[in-house]
Amino acid sequence: MKLIEHLTKIKLPAMLLVVLFIPFLTESWVSYDVKSFFYSLSLTIKSLLVFVLPFIVFSFVVTCLARMGKSALLFTLLLIVMVFTSNITAIFTGYSIGSVMVPLISMPISLDALDGNGLAVMWVFELPQLFTNMNALIAGFIAGMLVNLMDVRPLREIFFKASDVSSWFLKHIFIPILPFFILGFAFKLHADGILSQAISAYGPILLLVIVSQLTYLFIYFFVAARFSFRVFITYVGNVLPAWLTGLSTVSSAASMPVLIESTEKNIGNPIMARTIVPATINIHTIGSAIGLTILALVTLNTFNMPIPDLQSFAIFGFYYALAKFSVAAVPGGVILVVGPILQSMMGFSDEMLGLITAVYMIFDPFGTAMNVSGNGAFAIVFSRLCQCLGLNGDDGGDEDKDREPESSVA
Repeated sequence: MKLIEHLTKIKLPAMLLVVLFIPFLTESWVSYDVKSFFYSLSLTIKSLLVFVLPFIVFSFVVTCLARMGKSALLFTLLLIVMVFTSNITAIFTGYSIGSVMVPLISMPISLDALDGNGLAVMWVFELPQLFTNMNALIAGFIAGMLVNLMDVRPLREIFFKASDVSSWFLKHIFIPILPFFILGFAFKLHADGILSQAISAYGPILLLVIVSQLTYLFIYFFVAARFSFRVFITYVGNVLPAWLTGLSTVSSAASMPVLIESTEKNIGNPIMARTIVPATINIHTIGSAIGLTILALVTLNTFNMPIPDLQSFAIFGFYYALAKFSVAAVPGGVILVVGPILQSMMGFSDEMLGLITAVYMIFDPFGTAMNVSGNGAFAIVFSRLCQCLGLNGDDGGDEDKDREPESSVA
């Protein structure tokens, strides 16, 4: 059993790539019922994950803050500032690219609505969500602060034990079944034709968005790797399973356990990884920051409206970056929050908002994958900053300052 688990761990990125291609390779001989079975299984696993995830988030966050002591408040404030800075930088990067390239591109105004019914479920299994991840995150920060103020050692030990149990669940239960979790969603994406529609109908726009996001992401990781190509390759290889999970599930929350595992390897500090990732998974979204900004400019160009100058866009960019702190954790959640801002500050009509919403939903699998990967890069940079400030959340001091990341593919 340990051998199988070890092989699964080593070959996880390659295995997930194969899983994503299975629906295309087996389209003619895998029956509808088999596809429906795996999709239902994926939804069942997701329901279980969504149920336990708030407890995992709470235990990880409270444990990290409990270890930090009086530095916990500074850590929280620094995190908020860094997330805002990273988001707004990505937004203006999207504007810089879009203002140059968008005049060359337009999108079809006629859009066939996605039916989303290409594959039905065989059964429905849902557990009640007792707490949302955001509630668990806030509760974890509050509990961590209180533990430091009251200094109740038995309570600390309980939280530390809960964190160990959460870590065991992710490493020994969720990660080994990850390929089955991905397979059902891969069948669903293929049956709905989302990926093929994005490529065939909106190829030039999709290419511009993805190339922009990937270039930004690779630069982010290269800087995080301190311009070492070897370390850069290791970072990207470690985060690849999380990228593939985000692409197939279209859910940052469902990708969180995989990203935590990847980030632990990249920064070598499990405590920090288990705090930064849950805290930023829904509010630090550089993929959508770049993608939605470019789509907004493309929409303006399609409706023969001028692209705003830098000064006019700066106001929108500022409010967009603030709005990211309130984005709902649902597919396309960012467009629901940013839509009113587009109408009030960029002059979007209802028709324009409908168009950008539909196109954004088609592109959402790619955007989610970029968001998840971007959080992995942010965690490396932020953990290094915390280490310099003595906020590393571990008792190990500075011994890992020059540590090489652990590779998951070698």
